[in-house]
Amino acid sequence: MVNAPTPVPPSAADTTSAGPPGPTTGHTSRPRLLYIDNLRIWLITLVMLHHLAITYGRSGPWYYLVPHTPPAATAASLVFVLINQAYFMGLFFGVSAYFTPGSVDHKGNRQFVRDRALRLGIPLVIFVLVLNPLANLYRKLAEPGAYTLHSYLTSLGFGPLWFVEVLIIFTAVYLAVRRSRTAPQARNERPRGRALILFGVGLMVATYLWRFLLPFGGYVPYLDLASAYELPQYASFFVIGVLAYRRGWLHNLPSRFGVIGGIVAGGMTVLMAPILAISLSQVSQPGSWQSAIYALWEQGFAIGFGLATLVFFRRFVNHQAAFAAELSRAAFPAYVVHAPVITGVAIALQPLGLPIMIGFVLAAVVGIPLTFAIAVAVRRLPGLRRIF
Repeated sequence: MVNAPTPVPPSAADTTSAGPPGPTTGHTSRPRLLYIDNLRIWLITLVMLHHLAITYGRSGPWYYLVPHTPPAATAASLVFVLINQAYFMGLFFGVSAYFTPGSVDHKGNRQFVRDRALRLGIPLVIFVLVLNPLANLYRKLAEPGAYTLHSYLTSLGFGPLWFVEVLIIFTAVYLAVRRSRTAPQARNERPRGRALILFGVGLMVATYLWRFLLPFGGYVPYLDLASAYELPQYASFFVIGVLAYRRGWLHNLPSRFGVIGGIVAGGMTVLMAPILAISLSQVSQPGSWQSAIYALWEQGFAIGFGLATLVFFRRFVNHQAAFAAELSRAAFPAYVVHAPVITGVAIALQPLGLPIMIGFVLAAVVGIPLTFAIAVAVRRLPGLRRIF
């Protein structure tokens, strides 16, 4: 999807990768959460793979779709895209929200708003006015009047940066709620399994009911929200991220939650995949039993696999060399520039006539490192380091 993915990375939300202050330590920062920095790199990479899968599998809208895709490639792409879509944007919202309360505590509301306007607003404007038209250029050149003002205006849009748009809205709501009450005292709690189960059940029900208003696959024009049918997940994960900071949940997350979460996510997928495969066309029908099954799988998978991912990175990827640190700092600009870069790579490779799978792999091998290289260069341009 043009606006699927993938994600403003946590860096766009002023992630210091520090945990909440202890009850008696004021705003003293904890050490950087290196596994969150590394998770950011992986999720941005997954965003690009997600959009390349759409490009080569023709499994959703994107700026450029490779022609003559075999049905098997489309089916494989669709499975990959649906699994990603089920969890990774919600995880982005949760991680981004986690660092928001501490940033407001440290900077104050006014400075925080100025900082958000600089680090979220300016990239969003640049993307809408420059990068989205650039990503649309190939398609627009095939239309009559390709060089007219009207053609340019119709190429404007949020594209994948819909996430920034929604994150700004969520953050504004958070600030409004926070302004009306005193910031809660930081705690040091362990997440409770029973509360997590209740949250999951509530999210599944909310998702099912929400899709009476906006069915699965529904699109919100002008705002460029192709995945607004996931808003219950996005909003609830944002709230969970804020609460996790205040209550110390991320630091105290038991490893067994990740193990159980992974088992639940895998088990639900194995059990429900055959049901969904034979009735996928009915998933978008509000009130259908297929819609209920899909909401059950999707949100169960989002919570279970999200927990498994966090625990895995904390356990095995909680270290960082200089190269990974540079990639982490470049994650947000990589997200901002990735659409025209990977689209351009796919278009450039098309005359080679490669088989779909080989083309996808080659586009990933070329496009992902190129995107990060451009992002690193962008960060070093005068004036842009403050933004990125």
